[in-house]
Amino acid sequence: MASKVLEIKNLEKRYNKKFNLHIDYLFSEENKILALIGPNGSGKSTLIKIINLLEKPDCGSIYFDDANILGSNIDKAEIRKKMAVVFQEPLLFNTSAYNNILLGIKVRKIKLSHVKDKFDYLVQKLKIASLLQRSIKYLSGGEKQRVSLARALVLDPKLLLLDEPLANIDQQSRESLRLDLFEVLKSFGKSVIYVTHDRNEAMILADNIAVINNGRIEQFGSKDEVLKRPANEFIAKFVGVETLVNGVVIESKNNVCEVKVKNSRADLKIFVAGEAEKNLEVALAIRPEDVILYNIKVSPDKSSAMNLFNGKITGIRNVGIFKKIEIDCGFDLISFVTQNSIDRLGLEIGKNIEAAVKASSVHLFKR
Repeated sequence: MASKVLEIKNLEKRYNKKFNLHIDYLFSEENKILALIGPNGSGKSTLIKIINLLEKPDCGSIYFDDANILGSNIDKAEIRKKMAVVFQEPLLFNTSAYNNILLGIKVRKIKLSHVKDKFDYLVQKLKIASLLQRSIKYLSGGEKQRVSLARALVLDPKLLLLDEPLANIDQQSRESLRLDLFEVLKSFGKSVIYVTHDRNEAMILADNIAVINNGRIEQFGSKDEVLKRPANEFIAKFVGVETLVNGVVIESKNNVCEVKVKNSRADLKIFVAGEAEKNLEVALAIRPEDVILYNIKVSPDKSSAMNLFNGKITGIRNVGIFKKIEIDCGFDLISFVTQNSIDRLGLEIGKNIEAAVKASSVHLFKR
C-alpha cells in the first residue's frame, strides 16, 4: 500500500447554520491522484484552501510531511513551498508566459539550470512552446491554464492541489488539456488532490475518489469502488448511475439475492450478486454501460447470474458520443449504446427489445 502524503482528521470549519465543513477522515497517497468530487457549494474549494493554509479551520488536524501543519509552531511559508496550487481562474502576471512559468522558482531562489529538464518537458507536453514569448493578455483561457499548470509543476511540489483547473475553459480546449494533463501527472508520479464537479474528469484522472456533499465526505475509496458500488442514492446519481430501482429482498442464498421490484406493473424480480437480509428495503443501482441490448430472438440464455428484461424503447437521446436508450420494462431502464449498435439492432422508439444485466453488475444498498 502506498504511503500517505496527507492525512486529515476531524477537521471542521463552521460558517453558519446552513453550511459547515466537517471532514472526519481523508488521506492522499504518494504518487496517486485523489479526485474530490461533489456539487457546487459542497465544500471542495474550501477544503483545498484549508490544506494550502489559506484559511484556518476551527478544529482538527492535517498531517503533511510528518507534521500537523495546523499546529501553532508551524512555519506556514515553508509548508507552502512543498505544495503548489492551481485555481479555476489562472493567477498570472501581466508579462510573458515564460516569465510567469519561472516566477515561482525565482521567488524560491531556485536556479533555472536545476529545473531545465523539467521545464523543457512541461513546455513540450503542455504544448506551450509557441506561447513562451507572448504576453498573458493575448492568451486564451485554455492557454493561460496551461501556463499556470507548468508554473506549478516546475516547482516539483510534494503535493499538487488542483481546484477545478478546467472548469472555465471551452469544451474543445478542456478535452485537449485534460488528456495532456493526465499524461503529465502520471509521468511525474506526484501526489495530487484534484477538485472537480465533472465525474468524467474523475474517471479519467483519478486513482481514488472522495465524494463530498454539504461539507461531509459521503464515500471515499478507489475509483472503481465509488463508481460501481456507490454508498447511497445521492452518490449513485452523481457518479452516473442512470437506473435506480426500489425493491425488497425476498430471498438470499448461494451469494445471490433475489429482489422484488416495488411499484412495477408486473411481478418483476432482479438478481444481485451478494448477500442481504430477507425483507430488507433496498435500492438497486445499474450503470447504463452495463445494460446490453439484444433483439428478442437472439437474447442470451437465462440464468440466475443474468437478468433479462423484456421491454419497449420509449426514448432515444444523444449523450455525447453515445445514444441513451430509455426502456420501459416494468421499471425505467437506461442503456448507453453507439450509433453502430442502433443501426445493427434496428433500434427505434416503440420497438420491443431484450435487455441483459449481469447480477454482478447490479449494486444494492439499504434504503
